[in-house]
Amino acid sequence: MKAKYKKGAKTKKLCYNLIGDKMVKLDDVLKTIDANQNLSLEIKENIKHLLTVYATNIENIDFEAINKNVADLKVEESNKYIMKEPLKYVDPDKALYINSSEATKDYDYRFLLMRELMLMQTYKDDITKQKKENFNPIYEGYASICASNLVGNDSSINLYEDEMITVNLLSQIVGKESIEQLFVNNDTTLLVDNLSKTGNTVNDLKSLIDIMNYNMSARNHERGKSMLGDIQIKLINMFANKNDKNIEDVENFKNNLYGNNLVFEQEADKYKDINNVYNTYNEMVNNLNLNQTIAKTR
Repeated sequence: MKAKYKKGAKTKKLCYNLIGDKMVKLDDVLKTIDANQNLSLEIKENIKHLLTVYATNIENIDFEAINKNVADLKVEESNKYIMKEPLKYVDPDKALYINSSEATKDYDYRFLLMRELMLMQTYKDDITKQKKENFNPIYEGYASICASNLVGNDSSINLYEDEMITVNLLSQIVGKESIEQLFVNNDTTLLVDNLSKTGNTVNDLKSLIDIMNYNMSARNHERGKSMLGDIQIKLINMFANKNDKNIEDVENFKNNLYGNNLVFEQEADKYKDINNVYNTYNEMVNNLNLNQTIAKTR
């Protein structure tokens, strides 16, 4: 079962980054790829096509970081003893690793490659803009949502579904722009500011991030269970604290919750814990309605 997300509206055709007096454009990145002697012509064309799709639809992109990282990019083979993912960019090696142990599975490598290209911009030379590694599930979820919106995912396998669902819900609490600022600039300032405005605290965010990290590392083990139920309940409580929500917000948030493990089909057993999510949400809404009624009678 693939999570479905609305495709975002197209933005400006020309995307660039102004770094000091140096302007890094998409065309510069494409030339850097052409000059890379480590990549085959086919791989170069695939990467250039995906980056062009990315730049055509998304305005805020750190092309300077992507340009730096594709300059010496290479593609190498790996296996299940080294990595779990079918495709993974490893920054210290400047390499895209293809997991040969996963080659027979029905992955959509266009979707996977788009994700990894997007994630390259989170690795920067500027020591003041280093990637926030503890926020890794948010990076992964945001990249997966954008890649799915841009090129789709024609596979029945989605390794990042929990992260996509979580980031989608979190964005309805702190705003999409704060998630984007974290992803593109490795900057949590707006996220934390927006969080505090909703009546939540940094400790609430830390608690959420901790459980997201544990879930991402543990659920794909042979007997691993997803903690998406606990994560969603945590997010419901954070959403309840939001002061400026309206009826439309309440309905939209519920529509993006997952409270039926059967939608995960063959992995239904792994997701049993989500089955009480809707009850928790309905209790929260009932409490909101009760509080509003009490406030009106005072």
